[in-house]
Amino acid sequence: MSSVDQLLRSMVQAEVERAIGPLAAALQQQGEVLGRFAAAFGAPIKRGPGRPRKLAFGAVAAPKAARAVKASSSSGKTLCAVIGCKRPARAKGYCAAHYQKYRMLSKTGRLPSDWVEEASPQSVKNLVLPRGRAGAKALAEAKKKNR
Repeated sequence: MSSVDQLLRSMVQAEVERAIGPLAAALQQQGEVLGRFAAAFGAPIKRGPGRPRKLAFGAVAAPKAARAVKASSSSGKTLCAVIGCKRPARAKGYCAAHYQKYRMLSKTGRLPSDWVEEASPQSVKNLVLPRGRAGAKALAEAKKKNR
């Protein structure tokens, strides 16, 4: 019974390969043509948001001129504007964590004067915010003073 099963499997496999073989060859040839076209014209391959754009065959696209490197970290990226922060800048001169702090401070009207958009690297003093009950108490006192 196993020999009949093996015979049937081999017959089905041969039939499938005969039917799909030309289609697989055509798809492979089309992929090669598209790859040559993309390489010839420098068409970037679309990637998800936040990922670097890559050209065909793994070449990386040149960075935009607006992203000039002011102060470099070891990886060649612009450093965060906050003094002592070693993370690369992502938005408005700040790393992701300090940019969130910048947004929160500007939204609540507590943004210090040295925290500006496009601040130069390592130029802004870090601000330590009170947390928990002490933070709530400090905010309540600040509101009373402003009234």
